[in-house]
Amino acid sequence: MKPLLLEKQLGLWDVYALATGATLSSGFFLLPGLAAAGAGSAMPLSYLLGAIVLLPGLISKVELATAMPRAGGIYYYLDRSLGPLVGTIGGFGTWIALILKSAFALIGVGAYLQLFMPGLEMGPVAGGGSQCSSASSTISARREAGPFRFCCWSGS
Repeated sequence: MKPLLLEKQLGLWDVYALATGATLSSGFFLLPGLAAAGAGSAMPLSYLLGAIVLLPGLISKVELATAMPRAGGIYYYLDRSLGPLVGTIGGFGTWIALILKSAFALIGVGAYLQLFMPGLEMGPVAGGGSQCSSASSTISARREAGPFRFCCWSGS
């Protein structure tokens, strides 16, 4: 049986829009200010150190994407090169990274709202944003996948 392949649906502008939106979200503008309050004048050095640490991974990912132009990202690369167990661990790590990225963005939104409403706490705002995002994803999944598949997925 031939394995199913994911169809590549994202074009250059789609990927550019996703990457730009992720980079220029609330975290880009607000969280560095919060970090600078703690790091002080060492902030440019910390950005430089972060760039140096990320560069080998970035170059490797570009090389892998060129060598294996398939949908699946890190999971696909690790699965093909090191086996399904390592691929699953890498896919799970990517999933956790996306969850943490969302959490940081929600904390950034809460910190931004504190500028306008000083008595507001970041935790409830981030929790409310997380609940709204989850509800939106659930509604979208139900509409796209159909009621039967949604019931099987949700366990109801």
